[in-house]
Amino acid sequence: MRILVTGASSPLAVGVLRQLLLNSDWEFWCGRHRNDIPLEDPRVHVIDLDLGSDLSALLRGQFDMVLHFAGVTHAPDEVQYWKVNRDGTVRLAEAAHANGCRHFVYISTRCATHGSGAYGESKLAAEQDLQKLEWQSLLIIRPAEIYGSGSNEGIDRMLAVGRKWRIVPALFGHENLLFAPLHVNDFSKLAAELIQQHSEGVRIENVCGPEDLNGMELASRIGKRYRALPLPMWWPVVALGLKALHAIGFEVVKPDQLTRLIGNKTANAKTNPAAAKRFPAD
Repeated sequence: MRILVTGASSPLAVGVLRQLLLNSDWEFWCGRHRNDIPLEDPRVHVIDLDLGSDLSALLRGQFDMVLHFAGVTHAPDEVQYWKVNRDGTVRLAEAAHANGCRHFVYISTRCATHGSGAYGESKLAAEQDLQKLEWQSLLIIRPAEIYGSGSNEGIDRMLAVGRKWRIVPALFGHENLLFAPLHVNDFSKLAAELIQQHSEGVRIENVCGPEDLNGMELASRIGKRYRALPLPMWWPVVALGLKALHAIGFEVVKPDQLTRLIGNKTANAKTNPAAAKRFPAD
């Protein structure tokens, strides 16, 4: 099979590609955005790919499947989520479909719910638009909070703060402050397995870690790992303070992240325990 991969330089995409290279004879055309793709294999071909451009010529009759990892996760302007996560996804899907591709894999999020902020809502809108096209197989993967890739956001950021400064924010005060941490290696193996199953029709797979942890439990785990002090922080005060800082020009977090954190989720570890490694895994 000939596979087009968007966002191929991201840690998630690289991990999944490594698994697929080990267990398949597929060939991959990997869209490069900002960073190089750290894979050396004759089956990996690096191409320049801009989701905002006309994709018809690039996609004409070439690909059997699209693995769509590309997307915006943190944007100062919420319009960017819609331009990339929804509009870019739809543009890619329509061009692929028009050129004969009938297998599409979309990496979404368990935050793809109404009222979860622009990131989650743009992902949900993309999911809904993808289902309007006739695919032989459409696989939508909704991961929980992924850690272990060394990123500068989410749980990885909390781990880095605990390791460096020996303190960890311990959030409490809202019932939806729940996490189901999923190690990047677990995600890579699970996603690769789902992609290789070749199931027909529409599948939506929620992929969570083995446990649901509230903010205090999450901080306690990090504290034990790095001998860091959990610092209790009451959510109403934290949210008010961050909004006040944003209003005067200090952007500690992106505007939609507060809503995303306490928004509804599509699944949890209790109903979808997809991984075995307890947090924090090495």
